[in-house]
Amino acid sequence: MLSEKLRRLMAGALCGAMLFTLPACQEDPEGSIVANKDMDKLISQGAESGGESRVDAGELIEDAKKTETYKTTLDSPNLKVKAEVDAQVELPEVEKLSIYRVKQKPFTQEFLDKVRAELCGEVELFDGKALGVRTKKDIEREINFLRQSVEDYTAQERQLLKDPNLPEEHRPTEEEVNASIEEYRQMMQNDIDERQGEYETAPDEVNFADYPTDYKIHLYRELYESDPESYESGLTLHDEEGDAVFDAASDGSDGHYRRLVVQNNADYSNKIAYSDNLGFYKHMSGVMVEDTMLDYTLTPRELGLTQDYEGFWKEKGVPSPVITNNYVLEEGFTFKPIDKTEISFTQEEAQAKAEELLGRLGLTDFKFSQGGKYSELLGGEDEEADFLYDVLYVLRYTRELEGVQLTQSSGAKFVIGQDTSNPNRKQMWPGESIEIRVNDRGIVGFQYNAPLEITETVVEGTSLKTFDEVKGIFEQMLPMVLAEEDYDVTARVDRVRLSYSRISEKDSFDTGLVVPVWSFEGKVTAYSGEYPAYERNGTLLAVNAIDGSVIDANLGY
Repeated sequence: MLSEKLRRLMAGALCGAMLFTLPACQEDPEGSIVANKDMDKLISQGAESGGESRVDAGELIEDAKKTETYKTTLDSPNLKVKAEVDAQVELPEVEKLSIYRVKQKPFTQEFLDKVRAELCGEVELFDGKALGVRTKKDIEREINFLRQSVEDYTAQERQLLKDPNLPEEHRPTEEEVNASIEEYRQMMQNDIDERQGEYETAPDEVNFADYPTDYKIHLYRELYESDPESYESGLTLHDEEGDAVFDAASDGSDGHYRRLVVQNNADYSNKIAYSDNLGFYKHMSGVMVEDTMLDYTLTPRELGLTQDYEGFWKEKGVPSPVITNNYVLEEGFTFKPIDKTEISFTQEEAQAKAEELLGRLGLTDFKFSQGGKYSELLGGEDEEADFLYDVLYVLRYTRELEGVQLTQSSGAKFVIGQDTSNPNRKQMWPGESIEIRVNDRGIVGFQYNAPLEITETVVEGTSLKTFDEVKGIFEQMLPMVLAEEDYDVTARVDRVRLSYSRISEKDSFDTGLVVPVWSFEGKVTAYSGEYPAYERNGTLLAVNAIDGSVIDANLGY
C-alpha cells in the first residue's frame, strides 16, 4: 500500500502543478485591452474626473446596483468556448476608491514573538533540523518502499507481455522485459545497500534536546556558514541579501505535533505559518509561498471519480466538502480521521475566535473574506488508511482599505529572467492573505502570506470605467482568455465583485499598485471529447476598473 500511496501523492502534486499554470490571457487582436499597461498612464487616468465613460466610485456603485443579477450567455464556436453567466453583483458601500503604492513587507522578530506566544504558549520548541533526522524506523520504511517498488515494477513489466490492448509491434520480448526488470532491481538494490549502511548509525528516536532553538529569525547565509551540511541544499533558494528563516517544532510528547516557520525571501516572498496536527507534523518546508487553500476554490475538485462527488465522500464516510490538496483520488482509497468529525461550535463562533487572534496580533485591518467547514486531506502514514483527514473551519481573511477588501483577484506575479545579470532567476509575488484553521482543539492552523506595506496613496478618489463598459470588455475577452487549442471549454460565472487588487509594473518586480478591479468568478472545465481534462475555480477574468485592461493572473499586471 505504501508504494502505491506515494506514487499517487506524487501524481497529485504534478496534477496540481499543471492545474494552476494554465495560460491566463491570450493575445488580444485589438491590442488595446490587454496591452499598454503603463502605470504612469493608469495613474493619470485615475486622476481624471468627468469624461464620457468615466465616473467616480459613488456613481459607479449606484449605477451597478441596478444590475443585482447579471445574466448572459457567451458562445464562441470558433474558440470552442461556451460560458453561462448568472451572477450576483457584489459592491462595497463606499463613496470613493483610491490607488495605493505598495511593497512587500518582511516579518519582524517582534511579530514572530507575538505569534509564538499566542499559538504555542509555554510549549517548548526545538530547531526544525530535528525533523530532518532519520531514525532506524524511517530507514526501515524507506527500504520496505524500495523493495515493494521492485515488486510493483516487475508486475507492471510482466503485464506488458499479455496486455491485449498493446499493438504487437510495441510489445516487448520476454528477454527485454527480464533485462528491464534486472536493471531496475539492481538500481533499487544499490539504494537499499546505501540505506542499510546508514541504518547501523541511525538513532532509534530523535533526541529533541540535542536541537535547541534561540527562537530568533536568522539570515540564511549566516546559518549556512555555521552549519554548511544542514543548510547547503537550500542555499540557492535563499541566496539574496536579507533572505532569512525561522523553523521550529515541538517534540510531540503531548500528542500535538506543532510547527512554526517564518520565511523572508526576496525571490519567493514572505510567509509565517503554524500548524498543530495530531500524530505527525504537517509539511511546511517548501520555499514557494503557495496559495492558501481558498485562493482558488471553495468547491473541491471532482475529477478522477466515476461517481458523483457527494456520493463518493458519503460512501467513504468523510464529511464533505473536502479540501483534497490536489491529491488524485481513486475509488478504492480508504480514509481515516485524525480526530473527531464533529465540531461543537458554529462558523460564526469560529470566526469570533479567529478574529480575537487577529486582534491580539495587531492585524485589525483584516476582514473575513470566505470559508467554511471542511474535511482536509493530510499527509502522514497510517497502516489502516490511504489518507488521514481533519475536520475544521478554514477561514480566509484579506486586508480592508477604507471599507473595501483587497481580494487579489488579479492573481500572483511570476517572472523569469527579469534580472539581466541572472537570466534564470525566478521571482514570485503572491497575494496577501491570512488563512486560519479552527476546530475543538483550538487554532490548529495559521498562515500569513506576502504581507504588504502601503507606502503612498497615489490617487485619492480615482475615476472609473462605467459598469456597462466593463461588462462589454468581459464579454469580448472571456472566450479568448479561456480558449484552449486542444479542448472544448465550458464555464459558469456565478459571482461578480468590485474590490481592490495588487497589480505590478511589467519591468519592476518590487513595486505594485493597489487598484479597483472587477473580478468575474466561477468554474471552468476543459473537455477532451466527453472527458474533463482539468477544471479550476475562482477568478476567471479580472478587469482593471480604471482603464478596462484585462489583468493576466500569471503575470500580475
